[in-house]
Parts: sequence; structure tokens; C-alpha cells
Amino acid sequence: MRRIIGTVAILLLICFLVQANYSKDADAKPYSEHSTAAKTGLVTGSVFSSAVYAPIKLAYAVLGGITSGLTYGVTLGKEAEAASNIAVSAFYGDWYIHPDVLTGEQTLYFSGPKETSR
Repeated sequence: MRRIIGTVAILLLICFLVQANYSKDADAKPYSEHSTAAKTGLVTGSVFSSAVYAPIKLAYAVLGGITSGLTYGVTLGKEAEAASNIAVSAFYGDWYIHPDVLTGEQTLYFSGPKETSR
């Protein structure tokens, strides 16, 4: 059973990554304009893809937080802006996959902005 779940999760991740690389030539409807059955499918796809995506995002955020803390500590606070940029990049961004991402209406942002304005 574990092997089947793992295989399905890997296939879903591969399908998501492949479709994210194609250009958005089609005029897709936003989530709100779909039928009830289509909305159900989009929500189901969103839940399953978020179940794979969220732990990866969490690991990225944790590693970004550790890296940010180490950057601040090793430089004795002299590179606080660099540490802040690392933390913002790691913690911000999308934490789940919205159905509009699956329709192509929104873009999925894995990380936050690279530079913070002060």
C-alpha cells in the first residue's frame, strides 16, 4: 500500500512539474466559472498536489530559517539585511496550491521576493 501511495504521489508531482513548464496559450476559465463537477475535481487536485507540495515548502522554510539565523550569527549581525532577505525568501510564497493555479489563472510562487525594501 505504501508503494502505491508513494508512486501516485511521485506521478502527481511529475505531472504538476511538467504542466508548469508549458506556456499558457489556452484561455482557461478561472475556478469560479467552472461547473460544480469541475470545481470538485479542481479542489481534489488542489488538495492532493498541496499534500505533496506543503512538506517540500516546509522543509525549504525550515532550512531558510536556519540559514538566515546562521548568516546573522556568523556575521555578528553585520549582515542583518542579507539574513532578512534569506528569511523572507524562505517564509513567503505560496504554502498551498490554489485551484486557480491548476487552471493557469494564478502563478505559484515557491519563494518570496528576493529583495526586501526598507
